[in-house]
Parts: sequence; structure tokens; C-alpha cells
Amino acid sequence: MDRSIDDHASAGGELRRNPVSGKLAIVAPGRAARPHDGVPAEAAVCPFCAGNEAFTPPEIEARRPSGGAPDTPGWTLRAIPNKYPALAGLHEVVLHSPDHGVQLEDLTDDDLAATIACYQRRIAAHLAGGAAAVTLVVNRGLGSGASIEHPHAQLFATPVLPSLLLDELMEFERHRNRYGTCVLCDEMEDAGRRLVFGGDYVAWTPGAPRFAFELWLAPREHVADVREADPAALGAALRRTLRAVRSATGDAPCNLWLHTAPAELRGPFHWHVEIAPRLSGIAGFELGSDVSIVGVDPADAAAALRAALPA
Repeated sequence: MDRSIDDHASAGGELRRNPVSGKLAIVAPGRAARPHDGVPAEAAVCPFCAGNEAFTPPEIEARRPSGGAPDTPGWTLRAIPNKYPALAGLHEVVLHSPDHGVQLEDLTDDDLAATIACYQRRIAAHLAGGAAAVTLVVNRGLGSGASIEHPHAQLFATPVLPSLLLDELMEFERHRNRYGTCVLCDEMEDAGRRLVFGGDYVAWTPGAPRFAFELWLAPREHVADVREADPAALGAALRRTLRAVRSATGDAPCNLWLHTAPAELRGPFHWHVEIAPRLSGIAGFELGSDVSIVGVDPADAAAALRAALPA
């Protein structure tokens, strides 16, 4: 049943579907060669820091306020192909800063807005190029799956809808058919003690989280596509959210992902960001049942996150 993998593993893997569970998997042996623990295989330097541009593939785009040639220092933002792609040509990296220790929430207002605008452009480019969906992720810290410490985001463009996004789209459709409303809008309105902050953007802890201190962020206005968001406003809300998570969890490893409308949206959807601190591992029951066990009440987590909000 398995098909052969290209011998040039670094060119990207192969998307496969398990016929029993319906779950998708990317088999990418070339990913095993990627650097770990912040030290690239090529040299004892970080390939994402300024001055080390030769260690990465040629950039797709970059922000250079003072000008300069591509693939040279002087950039404040840089998008590049992933050197060890999960899927060839469909896996990119966005470097938020040339500085090794600067997280998203540490960027200036202008730099954070520029980063989000870059996300929007790259998502648009992949959807226009034929991708069915684009998933943006940020992995932070050991335990999150990050192989390089330097803060960065990754974009995965897939030729089919990822299973989790497909599940969400089905729930949006089911909820609208039954209640005539958006399930995410209703979740925000019904958050109660799980509300972390409100306004044009709303942050809350889901009532049935998969992770302790899991936090969702979405625009109050019902919008399907993140490309319609104002980068400055989204940046301010994201900064507030990430700082609260960092403070409340003691800067625990965490994952962030963005779910936005796929290329062909045929039903209701509401874009959102999900943040998953990794305070504990995933054990056998969770793997075998796809049912999470979370040891922190989401209302208590929300209270801690509210207390950790920056002034």
C-alpha cells in the first residue's frame, strides 16, 4: 500500500492517508537531517541569525529598511524556503528578527505588523498557487518540536485540507444548520469566566481544551480569512496574548497555529489563532483515543492569564 519515497529526501516528503482512521501523515525522511538544539549540522552557528544567510536557501522576500542585496545582512524580516521541507515547495520559514532571542511579542509595533503582513502575503501566494489550505505554526522551546531556537514561524501549504481544519469546517457547518449562528462567535459570547480579554479581538480559554492554559484568539467580527485583518491591530492583540501566556506558564514551551479559510470555502468559518502551552506530555490514552486529559480547569487558567496580562 505504501508508495516509494524519492531518494532525494531533502526535496520533501509524501502526503499519505491512513485508510482505517482517515488521518493524514507526511512521510518525510529528509526531515531527520534538519538541525537540532539550535546548532545546525553545517556549522556551530545559528543559520537564522544575521550574517549567516549562506546557511539558508535563497530568500523569497525580506524587509530591509536601509536597502541592501538579497541574502545579505541588513534585514529585519526574512521569508525563505525550508531547507528540510515536509513537502517540497510548500514549506516556508518566516524569520521574525535577525536577533536570536527576540520573540514575536518582543518586536516593535512596526516590526510585528510587518511580520503579520508577511504571513498574509505568503498565505495568499500559496492559495493563489493552488494549495487547498495553509497552516501557519510557531514552535517555541524544547518540548514544542522546535529544532532551532531562533524565533521563527513555518507555513505549510497542503494540497488537501488538514484533518483538524476539516473537522472544524464540519462543526461550523453543523452549528449553523442547527442554530443559525457561528459556533466561534457563540463560543466567545459564552466564555464567561473563561474570558481573558475582550474588544475588537477576543481571547479565551476553550471549555474543552486539549492543553492546560490553552488559549484562543479571534476577531470579534465574523471574518473567515486572516488576510482581511489589519496587521497592526492583530499584532497588538497577539502581543498581549503571548505575553500573558509566557508570564502565566513561566515561559513554558508552546505551540501556536493559525487556522484561516481554505482556498475554496463553501460554508461558514471564523479565522482564529490557537496557543497550546506544553506543560505536560501526551500519554497513551490520549494517543489511542484522541481524547485529551487536562489537569487545569479552563476557568482557573483564564484567571491566571488575566492576572498575567500586561498593563
